[in-house]
Amino acid sequence: MCIPDTLTTPRLLLRSFSPDDAPSVQKLADDICIAAGVLEIPHPYMLEDAREWIGEHNSLWQRGEQYIFAITEREATALVGAASLRVNSTHAHAELGYWIGEAFRGRGYATEAAEALLEFGFLGLGLHRIYGRLLAWNTASSNVLTRIGMRYEGTMRGHAWKWGSFHDVHFFGIQSPDFYRRYVERSPGVIHRKGGRN
Repeated sequence: MCIPDTLTTPRLLLRSFSPDDAPSVQKLADDICIAAGVLEIPHPYMLEDAREWIGEHNSLWQRGEQYIFAITEREATALVGAASLRVNSTHAHAELGYWIGEAFRGRGYATEAAEALLEFGFLGLGLHRIYGRLLAWNTASSNVLTRIGMRYEGTMRGHAWKWGSFHDVHFFGIQSPDFYRRYVERSPGVIHRKGGRN
C-alpha cells in the first residue's frame, strides 16, 4: 500500500517534518497555552526537545505506529503547527492529535488540517475508527472535533495528571460508516496525493 506523505487542503500543505523545522517547532510549541492543552508537550519546550521529537518521526512512520505531519501555509510555507494519527493496527483505530501556533489561531486551520487527517486515516489507511481526547476545559478543541463530524462519547473523570492536578478527559470519535456518509458522498476532494511511502 502506498501511503501519501503529502496532503493538501485549500489553504494548507501537510508534509513530513525535516530537521530544519526544529527551530520553528521550538518557537511555536514553547507556548504555555499549547503545553497546557497537550499532555505530551512539556514547558518550557527546548530546541533539543524539537530535534528529538522530529528524529523519531521516520521510524514511527515506517512501523505504521504514528503518522506526523507539519502543517504549513500553501502560499507562505510558514510552519503553522502539527497534526498526527497514532495508530493501533490491531483494532484499526487511531487517535487524532494536533496543535496550532498562537499566531495562526482563529483562522480555521485546525479544522482544515483535522479534516485532511480524517481522509488520510479512513481512505489512506483503511481505519475503522478515529478518535480524539482532550482536557475537559479545552472547548476550542472540542469545537474542532465536532465540526469535523466527531461525536462526544463520554468523559473519564480525573483521567489525566497535568501540572499538579487531575483533569477530566473528554472523548470524541467517528467511525468509518459515519465518515463515508459525511465526506465521501459529498465528495469534498480535500486530499491530493503527491508521492508517498510504501
